[in-house]
Amino acid sequence: MALENFLVVLENDVSPQNIDRIVNIINSLNGKVEIIAGQRKAIIATFDNSFVERVKKLPYVKLVGGVTVGRRRVSA
Repeated sequence: MALENFLVVLENDVSPQNIDRIVNIINSLNGKVEIIAGQRKAIIATFDNSFVERVKKLPYVKLVGGVTVGRRRVSA
């Protein structure tokens, strides 16, 4: 059980109210929503990997996959 970054892809017909519900559920799992992007169709969130199946089963969730978020190097 470890915190990881995940991409949560939502169905095209998801309403703003349902997005809020999904975000609240992720927060209730001690997760943190980092970004809601793509016309509100994708969420990047950090949560415990033991909750992946629970998030996948939520209504309007199409896909949950791990992502690697790295820091960019800026050359001087």
